[in-house]
Amino acid sequence: MPSSTNSIKKKHLHTTVSDSTYEALKQLALQYGTISNVIEEALKLLKIRVHMLDDLKKSNLDEYQLWHLMRSDFNMLAVGRTTFLSYIDKIPTEPQENNNCIELIEWFYDNRPINRLTLYEILIAIKQIWIAGNYFWKVQIKAQDETESDEFYAKKFEITFFYHFNQKTYGIYWSEYFKTVLEKPPINCHCQISLRNESFYMIITQNDKTNEK
Repeated sequence: MPSSTNSIKKKHLHTTVSDSTYEALKQLALQYGTISNVIEEALKLLKIRVHMLDDLKKSNLDEYQLWHLMRSDFNMLAVGRTTFLSYIDKIPTEPQENNNCIELIEWFYDNRPINRLTLYEILIAIKQIWIAGNYFWKVQIKAQDETESDEFYAKKFEITFFYHFNQKTYGIYWSEYFKTVLEKPPINCHCQISLRNESFYMIITQNDKTNEK
């Protein structure tokens, strides 16, 4: 029988490496399964570094790969914990009102317009981008729409953000940030916020008059 059209053709690499490189490949293979997988993962990082992205989707990248691409595409800077807490001490409103959140979400989906994304897709982008930026260590998204069995099309969600700051100022800043973004056009949702010591959660409901996807 002919081979499946979906099968991936394999090529043999005839090359040599140093003893130390070979030992490193074997050690990494314990984590990635095979030396071939290690080479493919390393190649992916190099492609991201030089922006060879034709066959890569940002939504499929892991946190490290996504952060590397965000850093180069948006000239992002790493800011220490103390510096950031000092910056948001008085809860500045300018970053909430004027930010690039929508641009980041559209970039995450390879520049698909925000009004062509479902609410679920928007929240997934926020989760992946803000975890990659190391602002949160975990984000949980749960559909609350009892009339919709497929969460992809649900119009009501609970989203919880977990962080390692035992200060509510951090949660106040980011919850208001996301509330501002999600309630303004073109997303037009209604948001309820509940704060905890090292987390906050939001109930996000898409209004009936939201732009068509």
